[in-house]
Amino acid sequence: MRKLAGIVTSLSLGLAMAAGAPAFAQSAPAAAPTINLAPGTTVYDSAGKAIGPIASVADPNVVITVDGKSVALPKTSFMETDKGPAITLTLEQLTAWLDQQAAAATAALNAALVPGADIRSAKGTAIVGKVKVVEADAVVLTTAEGDMRLPKSAFFQSQQGLATSFTAEQFAAAIAEAKAAAQPAATAEAAADPAPAEATAKEAN
Repeated sequence: MRKLAGIVTSLSLGLAMAAGAPAFAQSAPAAAPTINLAPGTTVYDSAGKAIGPIASVADPNVVITVDGKSVALPKTSFMETDKGPAITLTLEQLTAWLDQQAAAATAALNAALVPGADIRSAKGTAIVGKVKVVEADAVVLTTAEGDMRLPKSAFFQSQQGLATSFTAEQFAAAIAEAKAAAQPAATAEAAADPAPAEATAKEAN
């Protein structure tokens, strides 16, 4: 399941946290062409405090990494300073907005995660399973290949509805990997416990 955990970490955070920017960040003047928004460039807040590096640029947004989380902000929220590119928010304002977004997303997700709900792939093009059981920190899905248990962090609300952080191909690969990892354990358990018929025969002797 190491590959599964890696996919969850790399995808679910970016998808969950990059949905929209604070309204007051969008009122800034249009970004000047001289602003350096190249990936890897450190971004500062409006007070000159380092926030984190630019992860990628996808018009009209710039994705920056803040405390390990991917955050998408519009290009119009950036300005050029003596230190380099900066946003029109303080780090405290940005952090407060991220906390609000996380709380709202968690509440919406918990309300939608109910038994029987369809779960789509990350791109929303395929239904990969249905919710079977909702646990405190995980969700058990019913899929064509059997039940699959995933952490709640692997799910998010998309425009099409509930979705997982996996593409359909990644989801299928994760199920195959989980089944392969479980097979040796099942074989060992079967070998350790004699079949009921064999046990009865020994008792009769």
